[in-house]
Amino acid sequence: MTAHHLTFKVTRSRALDTGGDVWVALAVGAPGSVSGESLAELVEEVEAVKHFCLGLPEETPVSVEYVYELPGLPQEVLTSYRRERAQLDESARALAVRLREAGLSERDSATLLDMPASGTDLLRSPA
Repeated sequence: MTAHHLTFKVTRSRALDTGGDVWVALAVGAPGSVSGESLAELVEEVEAVKHFCLGLPEETPVSVEYVYELPGLPQEVLTSYRRERAQLDESARALAVRLREAGLSERDSATLLDMPASGTDLLRSPA
């Protein structure tokens, strides 16, 4: 099955009806846009419309890329952070395997790596 890709340009905008700030995602190269009060809500909305935007059945895989256009924050900064974060996460997973092999608990491993509790999922054994 052919994989499809859809890019959304994401910005903040003032809602005309409420006057509050909302996140807006505009599909690039395809019809469609969605909005949400939070980024989590926006992602849910994108997931709900991505197949419709491309005219594809629901069972067709569609990957989504978000390009953020925020004042004072160049897209390269976010891209660089995500790339570096992915590399660090991969290193943490590899190190976690070695720490488990050395007999350390997940909690001790997190303490040793100076990792907050929210990041300990990287240390868990794959299912």
